[in-house]
Amino acid sequence: MMQLHAFHELKLVGLTILTVIFVLKIYLAPGDLVGIITAGAGLAAYIAALVIHLSSSSSPRVLWDAKHGAVAIIRSWTVEVASAKILSSVPIGIDLSHSGRKVLQSMYTRFLDKPGGTLVFFITRPIGDQSTRVGYLVRRRGLRLWNSLGQVDNLAKIISADSMILERSMRAAYPHLPVVNASFADIITSTAGGLETHVAV
Repeated sequence: MMQLHAFHELKLVGLTILTVIFVLKIYLAPGDLVGIITAGAGLAAYIAALVIHLSSSSSPRVLWDAKHGAVAIIRSWTVEVASAKILSSVPIGIDLSHSGRKVLQSMYTRFLDKPGGTLVFFITRPIGDQSTRVGYLVRRRGLRLWNSLGQVDNLAKIISADSMILERSMRAAYPHLPVVNASFADIITSTAGGLETHVAV
């Protein structure tokens, strides 16, 4: 999908090595209390430093897959992938809530089959002369583990299927309104703020 600096993975490699050393020390030399305590203290200090570093790290990495219209946000502890569809040319005063139930039902069924997803109905009103953006966003999150890019790719595959189901359900629910892919700015805006309602399973 995109490239990511491997420093996070190197830190986890260091944690794995220290953990293995500690376990081997206990297994191979159970009588060496000083060595075990030293190895345990080193491992604890490394974990504490790693937690402090990750908790105070800089802003999250944001990756954009233009081909599939997906945004990945890699934070200190979590990985998130999102994709969205926009209802373009929405007439003023139209009631979107009734037909929206069809979208919710379709995505509810999808999330029962593939749990862990979140559906967001969003309305964003840009500052200036730009038009109000109305749409739906699907999002999946996971705990950041060893291979961040591998997690992003796995979540992106699931989101791709979510997005296709979302688009079909939106076209069926709103047959007279064009449904288009959301831009990078649309997705970032809807995840960063604005008026949102959530349905998660």
